[in-house]
Amino acid sequence: DLLPIQYGHFYSDDGYPDSHLFEDAESLRLLYDPDFLLIHPMNVDDAGHKFGLNSLQYRNRARMADGYLSHWMPRWLESGYQVIITADHGMNDDRSHGGILPEETRVPLFVFGAAFSGQAGLVPLQTELCGTVCEILGVAHDKPVCRALLARAPGDQE
Repeated sequence: DLLPIQYGHFYSDDGYPDSHLFEDAESLRLLYDPDFLLIHPMNVDDAGHKFGLNSLQYRNRARMADGYLSHWMPRWLESGYQVIITADHGMNDDRSHGGILPEETRVPLFVFGAAFSGQAGLVPLQTELCGTVCEILGVAHDKPVCRALLARAPGDQE
């Protein structure tokens, strides 16, 4: 418990199948019951770099990731996990990212679980996610938090 990462499966090939990655993640969850589990699939990103934002390959990889999540999420939520789904960046039609175009800087964010308020229309900043996760885990931090994203505990002041 003293190591920053106690358990993990690591890969270096962007083409490593996301289906296998989610299986790997579930094996870690079942073996170790972690408080925090980061799953970083690369197939959507890989398709974006190869074919671009508006390609059928990119869209279909996203659909496949959605299918994998629909398989695993019910058991994760039943086990009391909080699930955050987002991306580290967007993609443009030139098969790149890192610029200031909206499609490069605006990324989806979906949250599931009792820790979240479920408020519609929230626009949290990506820089607030670290602090928000720390709040859920009860870890001391000095990072920005999107408080509106979090469910209010009984007795919390507005």
